[in-house]
Amino acid sequence: MRVGCLIGSGRDCDIYEAGAGKVIRRAKDGRSLEREASVMRHASRGGFPAPQVYDADGPDILMERLDGPSLYQDAAAHPRRVSDHGRLLADLLKKLSAVRAPGWLPAVCVGSHLLHLDLHPHNVLLTGDGPRVIDWATARRGASAADVAATWLALASGHVDPALRRSRDLMLAAFLDRVDREAARPHLTVMADRRRTDRNADNAETAAIDRLLASEHITLEEAVHGRST
Repeated sequence: MRVGCLIGSGRDCDIYEAGAGKVIRRAKDGRSLEREASVMRHASRGGFPAPQVYDADGPDILMERLDGPSLYQDAAAHPRRVSDHGRLLADLLKKLSAVRAPGWLPAVCVGSHLLHLDLHPHNVLLTGDGPRVIDWATARRGASAADVAATWLALASGHVDPALRRSRDLMLAAFLDRVDREAARPHLTVMADRRRTDRNADNAETAAIDRLLASEHITLEEAVHGRST
């Protein structure tokens, strides 16, 4: 792979130019991204809008370059679109629920669907060819309702500029109106536990997660049952 200039950097990966229409996504900690590349290939073969992968070698993925704002950036620039963006997140999860997971992908709960488990406004890019979903590091196998619960938690507890909180709430409301909320609700506790143990989660986010669980009246008995399933 020909590595060019650094053009972007996230929490876990750097992005480098790699020729016309291509970039290299490189893990900062040197871990292998080959499984993530395989997941993206599998999602694309299933008709889901994941980035095209050309090659993968250890910590590097050679993939298509995607140009366009994230859903978060577009919502900040165009507040009137936030409800549409909430519905788009729901529609993307519905489309992903039609893709069966490969048998080698670890399971997070009972089920056979491919799960992204981090599908939130920062991980959806609005390109000229339509929305594309990036960052498949947390992909697992399980029930599609678990993916809905993960996005629900991300929208309700993720960091957002104070000026955008009203927009975030409208996006979440539109999302919940379009999904099966009752099917997702039993998965909230397991998804919350996963998020709490993430090294990037801080006290403010975990407190927001606790408030969501309390608002849904999830009892200790339900929480224990959720962790055991």
